[in-house]
Amino acid sequence: MSVTHQSLLDAMDGIAIVLDEELRISQIGKTNWEKFIDDNPPPQDAAPRNLTNESVVGLPITDFFAGDAVRATFGDLFKKVLGGARPAVQIDYRCDAPELRRDMRLSVSPIITGADKRYLLYQSVTLAVQQRPKLPLFCAPVADQEAEDILTLCAICARVAWPIGAPTGAREWIDSAEYYRRDGEEVAVISHGFFEECFARLQDED
Repeated sequence: MSVTHQSLLDAMDGIAIVLDEELRISQIGKTNWEKFIDDNPPPQDAAPRNLTNESVVGLPITDFFAGDAVRATFGDLFKKVLGGARPAVQIDYRCDAPELRRDMRLSVSPIITGADKRYLLYQSVTLAVQQRPKLPLFCAPVADQEAEDILTLCAICARVAWPIGAPTGAREWIDSAEYYRRDGEEVAVISHGFFEECFARLQDED
């Protein structure tokens, strides 16, 4: 039996991706990626996007992060692993669906090839799933950038920055269910940012 890189990726738990030196998707575990796309259709108002295995190869992994600060922070963390400044990155985070709380873990590790080029293994696995009443804000399309009039969710803990439009020092981060208990309105679009404590943990993760 011949074991290939692709067969190893296909056998791994969760979403398994190989990133090249530019943080572009080089290879992807096909079975779990296809299941993830099927289980997570885009919001009705979102622009259609081709996310087949073949279509995502060559795309920067940061294309899949929303919010300038989120893209920059994760890109910097991954490059530090790539360059050897950090041994690895492991982050527990939330990736909720409207009727599901999902606790996830992201691990990014260097791949030792013996060649001049360097690669990363990006793996995101589900730790726990909990059913809950539907929270419509998780149905909303995600904007590429933060804005004062857009509801912001923490990319790590899924807390909501409250109230909408408040400056960084004047807002608090509340649970998504608490948003509705405070008469939060339906939202047309959301963005991602960082709860200050989550951002601090990212910097101190290793």
